[in-house]
Amino acid sequence: MLGLALLVSGIMLVVSAWHMYWAAGGQYGLQSAAPKIEGRDNEVIPKFVIFIVALLFFALALLPWGLRHAPAWISGKEHYAGFMIALLFVIRAVGDFRYVGFFKRVYNSEFAVMDTRYFSPLILFLGIAYAVLSVHALNSHQI
Repeated sequence: MLGLALLVSGIMLVVSAWHMYWAAGGQYGLQSAAPKIEGRDNEVIPKFVIFIVALLFFALALLPWGLRHAPAWISGKEHYAGFMIALLFVIRAVGDFRYVGFFKRVYNSEFAVMDTRYFSPLILFLGIAYAVLSVHALNSHQI
């Protein structure tokens, strides 16, 4: 389980850093990071929103370590958060049946290609990994 926890944390730290780069004004890869909606000008996502997303991904990088220094009302319950995160990741991997996920219908954008090749498989892996880590935490009270 240690190897899986390290892998998941490492992935989430990289994803968090990538979003921090975008929040700081970086442009590389930003065009393929969100679906393009046909017939609409694509709105620019505010940098503070990208920064909040980066912080959330950073928090998800800490989750496999059981939030050892969490307040008493969280301590011992991190597996519930892990199950919820796993469910959200699996739902995202399945998609909205239009623009994102394995079952999307719009394939004619750079995002769609990246989503099919990289994003959705990675997100599905993370969903399964968080579920496995949460089951282990539930059974052993540690990750």
